[in-house]
This record gives sequence, structure tokens and C-alpha cells, in this order.
Amino acid sequence: MTDSHRIMIVGGFVLIGFGLLYLRQPALYRRGIWMKTSLAIRLLSERAYIRYIKGLGIIFILLGIGLIVGAFLQ
Repeated sequence: MTDSHRIMIVGGFVLIGFGLLYLRQPALYRRGIWMKTSLAIRLLSERAYIRYIKGLGIIFILLGIGLIVGAFLQ
């Protein structure tokens, strides 16, 4: 197993971790300095923002799985 495979696997697990975090706690970044800096928080309603974050979580999980599978198929 080469270094690039290890990086892909670790990166995949990191993406899956963030995806799960976004699915379990979608309002995690909806406080503090994030309220002033995030365009998504400022422009979307709370319900739309939670849907957006959950969708982003699903995309992160799928990308993470893709990285891990891609590392093993090479």
C-alpha cells in the first residue's frame, strides 16, 4: 500500500466523519462567529439551512466512501 492510498483512505474517513457530524448536529455552526461569516447561515432560513447542511453531510459521506473504494481498487 503506497502513501497515496493511505492518504485517500484517511481522507475518506475524515469526510465520512464530517458527514456524520453534519447529519447528527446540523445546527452546530449556527452560533458565534459563524453567524457573521457564513453566507449560507445569513441567506437561508433555519429550516433551509438545516436541509442544506444535511445534504452536504450526505455528499461528504458519499465522497468519503468513493475515496476509500477508489484507494482499494487502484
